[in-house]
Amino acid sequence: VLKHLRHLNFTNNMGEQVDFDEFGDLVGNYSIINWHLSPEDGSVVFEEVGHYNVYAKKGERLFINENKILWSGFSKEVPFSNCSRDCLPGTRKGIIEGEPTCCFECVDCPDGEYSDETDASACDKCPEDYWSNENHTSCIPKQIEFLSWTEPFGIALTLFAVLGIFLTSFVLGVFTKFRNTPIVKATNRELSYLLLFSLLCCFSSSLFFIGEPQNWTCRLRQPAFGISFVLCISCILVKTNRVLLVFEAKIPTSLHRKWWGLNLQFLLVFLCTFVQIVICVIWLYTAPPSSYRNHELEDEIIFITCHEGSLMALGFLIGYTCLLAAICFFFAFKSRKLPENFNEAKFITFSMLIFFIVWISFIPAYASTYGKFVSAVEVIAILAASFGLLACIFFNKVYIILFKPSRNTIEEVRCSTAAHAFKVAARATLRRSNVSRKRSNSLGGSTGSTPSSSISSKSNHEDPFPLPASAERQRQQQRGCKQKVSFGSGTVTLSLSFEEPQKNAMANRNAKHRNSLEAQNSDDSLMRHRALLPLQ
Repeated sequence: VLKHLRHLNFTNNMGEQVDFDEFGDLVGNYSIINWHLSPEDGSVVFEEVGHYNVYAKKGERLFINENKILWSGFSKEVPFSNCSRDCLPGTRKGIIEGEPTCCFECVDCPDGEYSDETDASACDKCPEDYWSNENHTSCIPKQIEFLSWTEPFGIALTLFAVLGIFLTSFVLGVFTKFRNTPIVKATNRELSYLLLFSLLCCFSSSLFFIGEPQNWTCRLRQPAFGISFVLCISCILVKTNRVLLVFEAKIPTSLHRKWWGLNLQFLLVFLCTFVQIVICVIWLYTAPPSSYRNHELEDEIIFITCHEGSLMALGFLIGYTCLLAAICFFFAFKSRKLPENFNEAKFITFSMLIFFIVWISFIPAYASTYGKFVSAVEVIAILAASFGLLACIFFNKVYIILFKPSRNTIEEVRCSTAAHAFKVAARATLRRSNVSRKRSNSLGGSTGSTPSSSISSKSNHEDPFPLPASAERQRQQQRGCKQKVSFGSGTVTLSLSFEEPQKNAMANRNAKHRNSLEAQNSDDSLMRHRALLPLQ
């Protein structure tokens, strides 16, 4: 057809010449007619409102006088001739079933998608680190969340950690200043210093969980927490076990003295801690923790957390710590009957109970939380366990040192130690007496003496060997104590008096007429105690 149009020309019914150019376009001028309704009779009136001149310059060929145009015959407003209106930015065109494709509905873009143009056929998805704005017309960066230093929760945890560091430093200062007092010596001051240092590390390790997680903080915080707690529990374990071995040994031997040595104590602490160090090294080598941007928990929020790398390694780390705590609890329970000045059993037992409660509660809390609350839960657990250990083990001693100095004397330590030695000896005597009596009864022999008659005594009966008046006054001026020990079949009143080394001459004379019980404080070899038992 195009080929024939290029050579076609004819005269139409109106007598006009019609020609086509070489491109097949019609050559000619046109008048633009608008149909009007006659206001008189309503007939159609043809009104010329413009023209089209093909010979004019480009841009000037079409002319329309819009003031003359009437729509629908009488209205100057352009009518809406589509079945659907334009879709604004933030929406897309949706197909309406049963309608032509030119008819559509405007559908809002879903969350995470946007459209920035009119009549968009589809919405574009935002990049991974971005999210659509409220109108879905553009994408904005996602909100980033982690346990920040500046949020109220992070500030509160930081203040508690700093408070723990301050209190631990204060206790360490008190123990250093009063390092030569009996209370400090009786609690093995060298291990106490190491224990306080480990508590400082525990409180400090909680600070690694606050702030934006980085690769180095993620790899440092769990090993720091694990090694600090194992060092702390190891000190408590060795200290409790040492005192227990000292008091349960019937005849101290060179082997006992070797095991009681300070170097071996530190070696045991090092070995217990070294196991935890090996666990951490293997963890960091095989599956090191790293910073992780979590997009899956909430669409519009990026949670920056630490990917632990291996939950099994974390379980080994916490499990080994709890195992040492359980062993420590066992030895603390066994040493519950030791002298009061040496007996930290009830405080250590209570601190271990707090430790177990905290970490048993930590496991379900850690598994059920997400995002920044995972770090918050672990910080709370670290602080709670650290405060429990610090308060239960040291606050009572600091109170005695600062506010009850009368109880921080060598006489108090000697008195409680001698009382414990007497109790052990009395129980052994009772057992031997009962065994002998049972043997005599079984053999038909004479009835043995009762336990009460064999060890009972009165502290206020007459001394068959009176001392001279000067010596008696000197003895009355010396400080002493009384302990009353009750057994199932008898009660023993134990009178104890203590003398300074320069008064040993008078003590030797008195010792000729009395049974003496001597014990040496392992932490203070220069101070001795003598238990003076009235003769039966």
